[in-house]
Amino acid sequence: MSTHGHQSCEEILVAILLYTDNEIVDSSERLSLESHCEQCPGCQANLQAHQENVRLIKQLLGGACREEAPASLHERLIAQIEWQAAQMQAQEAAFAPFAGFTQSFTQTIMQRSISPDGEITIEISHTEEFREGF
Repeated sequence: MSTHGHQSCEEILVAILLYTDNEIVDSSERLSLESHCEQCPGCQANLQAHQENVRLIKQLLGGACREEAPASLHERLIAQIEWQAAQMQAQEAAFAPFAGFTQSFTQTIMQRSISPDGEITIEISHTEEFREGF
């Protein structure tokens, strides 16, 4: 393990990932990493390799995301959304007479015990709550 400045190469290797993703917000930490990499050829190589990997991944993903969806997909999606909207409106209309109705039920099962030395223990075994609103 090498050290250049205040941080070890192992610490810098972890920080390189954060640095490349712009997740180091403290300017002194960024400067410390940059200074270390300027003095350490191994860490500089790791930084450059990681930056290149990120660049290549962005390039690949950027190319893949530029493809246009076919018009038939757009048409099918619009038809499906319209069908679902109609179904939701039909359900709302069916439950309109019950608007504002709410039913709730709460059940709690508890066990209480007192030990021979007077210690009281309360255990909640089960709590169930059911609410339904229309």
